[in-house]
Amino acid sequence: MKCKHEGLPANAVFCCWCGKKLIKDKTEVKVPAPRVLPSGTFFNQITVNGKRVPISAASEQEYYAKARAAKTGLIEAKKAAPKITLGAAIDSYIESNSNVLSPSTIKAYKSYRKYRFQSVIDKDISAIQNWQKVINDEMVEEISPKTLANSWRLITASMRAQNLNIPEVSLPKVAKAQRPWLDYEQIKDFLKAVEGSDCELAALLALHGLRLSELLAITAYKVDIKKGLMEISGAMVFNPEGELIEKATNKNSSSQRIVHIVIPRLYDLIEGKEGRLVTTHPNTLRSQINAVCKAAGLPLVGFHGLRHSFASLAYHLGWSEMTTMKEGGWSNTQTVHNIYTHLATQDQNADIEKMKAFFSNKPAQIANGNTNVT
Repeated sequence: MKCKHEGLPANAVFCCWCGKKLIKDKTEVKVPAPRVLPSGTFFNQITVNGKRVPISAASEQEYYAKARAAKTGLIEAKKAAPKITLGAAIDSYIESNSNVLSPSTIKAYKSYRKYRFQSVIDKDISAIQNWQKVINDEMVEEISPKTLANSWRLITASMRAQNLNIPEVSLPKVAKAQRPWLDYEQIKDFLKAVEGSDCELAALLALHGLRLSELLAITAYKVDIKKGLMEISGAMVFNPEGELIEKATNKNSSSQRIVHIVIPRLYDLIEGKEGRLVTTHPNTLRSQINAVCKAAGLPLVGFHGLRHSFASLAYHLGWSEMTTMKEGGWSNTQTVHNIYTHLATQDQNADIEKMKAFFSNKPAQIANGNTNVT
């Protein structure tokens, strides 16, 4: 028969008849009894700070231990990371790396921050789930694959800085654009066309393999006319505000180099100059060079095309890839190799056309150097 605990003092802690504890410990935590799942797991949900927390265990004893611990706060629920918007994460990344990123890179990043992924720029970066949809929506705006890839690269860098996992997404393939350049015959025409123009000095420096940022930074005292050498060090680049500023370092470690003067006309243009050799704004120079090209019926190559034209001429003169790389300041031979391979393909095609002409019984055209025969 069940003990009724009758005749006991009001403040009795234990029943003197059955020994059962009569006064419950006020610190004892009440939790719901578990349900036994088909798998044998003991499970239920408890309320902690107004939130439902699932508790599961292999035994009833373990379930109660876990449930009571969670209820009393001995096991804290995983705290949510402080919210930070995508825009704020990008700002933080740019600010944290302002001393290592180039001014032009910072300018580009700020542009991406302002114009790209605006549909989620003010959302909690850790709460954005379907990044693939975000990318797909961005592509609707006819953004170029390269710009999209660069923007996404900035976002992933910002996510890593926040210790967030990088999602797997698919991006459109970036087509490798073939920059126009001049072949060795076209270079001759260009030299005639550019002579005496306002952009001649800058153009000849570019034909020595100098980047735009490098030729804007070169000064007269870095040119040894007697030895025919130019010291290439430092660069002029745009800062985020669109102003040209001087950098002590070049694009990479290989960019700082000594370049041999190979165009005699350059001596005449440098003679007597002081300070910076080129002071015209880059946009003006680019327009001037393309105007010269257009008037001469040549491809509009701009500065970068003239730099690649230098590599084109080096190929036709039989320079090794290593020599071209060192004179042009490329960090490795891959870019030079790509140019050489492209030109070699052109030569191969020309050779094939010559052989076709031979078997077409048109040796006269071949003798005259005319391979455009049908």
